[in-house]
Amino acid sequence: MATRVVGSGLQESITQIRKAFSGGVNSVQPHELIKSYLKQDGDKLVINKIKYCLQENVYVVGFGKAVIGMIRPIEAALKTSDGVSHLKKGIVSVPFGIQKTLAKSPHLLPTENSSIEILEGAKDNIPDDASFSATRRIISLIQTLKEQDLLLVLISGGGSALLPFPAPPITLSEKIEIIKSLSCAGATISELNTVRKALSATKGGHLAKLTKAQIVSLILSDIIGSRLDMIASGPTTPNRDPPGAAKNVLEKYNILAPEHVKSVLQRREISSTSLEFSHVTNLVIGNNEKALSGVEASISYQTGGHCLSLVLSSSLIGEASEVGRKLAELVSAATSRIINQDEQLCDSLLTDLRITEEKKKLLIDILEKGSKLRCPICLIFGGETTVAVKGLGRGGRNQEMVLSLSMELEEKMQDSHFAGEVIFLSGGTDGIDGPTDAAGALTYWCSSESGIKSQLQEAREQGLNSQEFLDSNDSYTYFMQLSSGQYHLKPGHTGTNVMDLQILYINPKCC
Repeated sequence: MATRVVGSGLQESITQIRKAFSGGVNSVQPHELIKSYLKQDGDKLVINKIKYCLQENVYVVGFGKAVIGMIRPIEAALKTSDGVSHLKKGIVSVPFGIQKTLAKSPHLLPTENSSIEILEGAKDNIPDDASFSATRRIISLIQTLKEQDLLLVLISGGGSALLPFPAPPITLSEKIEIIKSLSCAGATISELNTVRKALSATKGGHLAKLTKAQIVSLILSDIIGSRLDMIASGPTTPNRDPPGAAKNVLEKYNILAPEHVKSVLQRREISSTSLEFSHVTNLVIGNNEKALSGVEASISYQTGGHCLSLVLSSSLIGEASEVGRKLAELVSAATSRIINQDEQLCDSLLTDLRITEEKKKLLIDILEKGSKLRCPICLIFGGETTVAVKGLGRGGRNQEMVLSLSMELEEKMQDSHFAGEVIFLSGGTDGIDGPTDAAGALTYWCSSESGIKSQLQEAREQGLNSQEFLDSNDSYTYFMQLSSGQYHLKPGHTGTNVMDLQILYINPKCC
């Protein structure tokens, strides 16, 4: 069946939104962030204005989707003018296939003569024997270090899967099954990490307990609010969960655990008095808020400042399809205000979308300006939603959110008098959405004197039933089949990971 070709104006806007997503991702590239935190000053390494003695006594370990990009600038900062390195050894655990994916971006990879060993594992973001073996190697290394040694620990999202070491006698397969069951039941990332910490011999501060060395953790946050004990399940920071938190999560989602797992939880609860580490410094070098600012800057640059943009929230949570529906409600209300229909912005809707009172006032102001100037408006969100898997399809939270919004948007806008275009994109900054090779997807709705066009209409013309795909959690297949996949977002591994970005673009003009 022939693929619909959208108009050139709409296509130009879609291209801008794709570039804005890339701008957000590029603003949190770890190889650039590291440079602003590390520098050598004589026989000292300066990290965030704190000086550490250099005597060829530096070691590096790391785990996560984004840590590989930190290596090159760290090694450069540890070399003297005559080429001698203060770095003795390093081991990092990174996602399976990431070196191949980043081969066309050599600046994101270590140099060929790097002193840091790269170990790949956790295919599809699932702990496996490879990542378990890498964890053993990391533990063996740091246990040998002395108080005068400096250990740089590189941490990013995905670190939980890349640093698996279940507390005995729990096996890796048992822990994987528990986490998988929680994820399929719709548990949040914070809930997953609460359980991971309780079942781990490395997470929840336990990695820091294994070494005497001075530790500086350089962290790229993929957690709302950047809570240190939640990022990669907090291997170098005290666990702040209250007693019984992990047990409560399992009970909430009706997860049945074997008796020996329950025993570990009970033992950890008794012994989990708050750990404090005088030998550890934890630094968050990048997060979702920084990426959202990058999106905003990119939109401004591309449009020459003619687009009104506003970051509304960095803490979107909840069921992805439900968030998609609520964002469609926001579009309906916003477009009505733009065409001077006195549509109220429902307080409960804004609360559900994690929009504060202060942001609500800014949103009303920007819609009024957009109405007067008839200029584009870009509303930007971030966070990390979940999917309670009920079907047998393939997809991820971002693709499911876009599909849900696309369906709701057509219904909400069918009687609208708004003339213009609406584009929505949702994507994971790591380039991966669920167990797929997509980061997310985008959709559109457009109305002009020539009639209404929408992605949903395009899908129907190609024989695709969007509701069936949504019901079976098969958003990936939907976007793969729709118009030869042209609305998929597939950047591959991006080299970073700071949760998700959502871009809602409203342009009051004929398309």
